[in-house]
Parts: sequence; structure tokens; C-alpha cells
Amino acid sequence: MQPSLALLILHAVSVLVAPGPEDSCPSARQVSAALLEHAPAVPSTRGPDSESALTLVLPAPGTSQEPSVSLIDQQGRLRLFRTLARPGAAHARDCVALADTVAIIVQRYLEEVELPELEAARKSPEILAAPPAPAPPPSPSPSPLVAASPLRAWARWDVSLGISQRFSGQMAGLEPYDLRLSLARTLGARMDTGLLLRLWSGLSGWTTHYWNGGRGEVIRVPSGLELMWRRAVSAVELQLGLAGLLDCWILGARYQTNAQWDFRVAIAGALTGGMQVPLGKRLFLRFSLDFAVGALRYRYVEPGDPNETAFSTPRVFGDAAVAFGMSLR
Repeated sequence: MQPSLALLILHAVSVLVAPGPEDSCPSARQVSAALLEHAPAVPSTRGPDSESALTLVLPAPGTSQEPSVSLIDQQGRLRLFRTLARPGAAHARDCVALADTVAIIVQRYLEEVELPELEAARKSPEILAAPPAPAPPPSPSPSPLVAASPLRAWARWDVSLGISQRFSGQMAGLEPYDLRLSLARTLGARMDTGLLLRLWSGLSGWTTHYWNGGRGEVIRVPSGLELMWRRAVSAVELQLGLAGLLDCWILGARYQTNAQWDFRVAIAGALTGGMQVPLGKRLFLRFSLDFAVGALRYRYVEPGDPNETAFSTPRVFGDAAVAFGMSLR
């Protein structure tokens, strides 16, 4: 099919969004804006006398049933019915995401059902005189094509940059602060609950320890992998899960005549929790706290004095962090 012909057929289909209250999630205004964004040729300002007009009926607010959308033709026949994932709370960004899903459903229905029928009717005018086939009864289970749309609509990437402080009464000689960069991905089709996978890495400052005849230096490169369960409570998202922590040490011992370098890896397991507070449609502020137990530890002593610890890793420690980030979809 040539692009010009496809555009002509798209203009032959009008999708009219039925008016509704502004507190609906999504509202008629949000769905109309999503249709214009996803398929500029689909929504039309023409009236019901268009060559082919469909009315999009949105879910009514406050209903106890699962929200759904319906497409009704000019004869009052049901052409499309799909159930939607129920939002946890009617936040602005959640309703906009739900409006995007409705627009994707309508766009694919027009491309795969309505447009081929119109093209066939243009090529065979006698088909127009044939009585229309009865519409199939609505199915409560969405098709695989539509079921994939909410997953792409709800899943998001979180990118953040923050600072962390480590607390432990057993740690000696290490810089407690580090700068962290993290990347997280939500898992699952629901926007109010599901799993979250986060990978992060950071860098601490240099720490120096002096002794007679020389000094030792160490820099810590922490990183971690977290699997968390998340739940939206009002405007805040709570997160709780398990984490694997890995610290890469770069150690140097300098003497009057030479210098030696060493590399070590410390491993710990942690129980981690966080609270993500939105600062708008995309931005957020995240607070987190880890309680960790070391599995692989090291202790370095001063040369000539095995009782004096220069650097060590703790058996039990905590990390408190705050980060500023952005959500992408």
C-alpha cells in the first residue's frame, strides 16, 4: 500500500471520544491528546456524518468493575472491547500512561481491522451493499497483541545520581562517603505494584594512613545489584528487597624507596529498603537504607605492628543514601 493511500484511508475513519468528567482516569481530554500524539491521522474533528465514525467510550469513575474501553460504530454495534489494568491511585502521570495505552489499542485496531476493511471496500464496491457481519461478543480476556501494550506502557527506567554514607563501629580507616550512579527497571505490567531491578556503582574518596617510614592509601569502588518489591502508597512508592554488595579496593603502600599496589574485593549481602517521592511527571527523590552483613572481609595492619589496624572491612554495617533521578518509559 502506498503511504498516500494509507493516509487517505485513515482520514476516512473518525474516532470521537465520548465526553466524561475530568476526574476520570484517564479523562476524555487525556485520551484525545494521546490519540493526537500516537496517531495524528486517526482523531478527527468531523462529525458523525463522516464516511466511517467510531465513538470511544471510556470507563466511568468510581465503578467497582475492572476499567474498560469500547468502540461503538454509527449503528450502535460494539466493534472493540478491552479491559485495562486498574491504576493504584489516580495520579496525573498514571492517568496519562493509561491514556497512552488506550491510544495504542485504538491505533492498532484501526490499522489491523478497520483500515483493511475500508481498503477492501474501496476495491470492491459491491461489498458495501452486503449486510455487515454481526459483531462478536466482547471477550473478557484481552488478545495477546493488546495484553502487551500495558506492559510497555507501565514499565519504566529510573536513572539517578546520589550520595551515600556507610555506618559501622567495626570499620577503620575507610572513607564512609561515596557517590553513586544507579539504573533501575520495573518488572511487570502494573504501575502500582511489582518488582524492581536496580544496578548501581559508585566511587569513594581516597583515605590515607601514616606509619613510621611510610603511608598507606585506599580508595573504595562500591557496587550493588538489588531485587525489590515495590508498592505505590498515595504519591509515594515504597521499595523493599534483597541486595548483593561488592566493594573493590585499590590499596597502595608507599615507603621511602618504593611503592606497592594491591587490589581486593569484599562481598556482602543486604536487606534494602527505599522510598521514592515524585517531584513532578518525571523527576523523583529517593531515600534508601541498607543493612548488610559481610561475607568476604579483609584487615590490613601496619608494617611491624600486627596489633595496629590500618584498614579493615566491617562484619555488619549500614548504608544510608539519598538520590535525585528521572523516570523514563
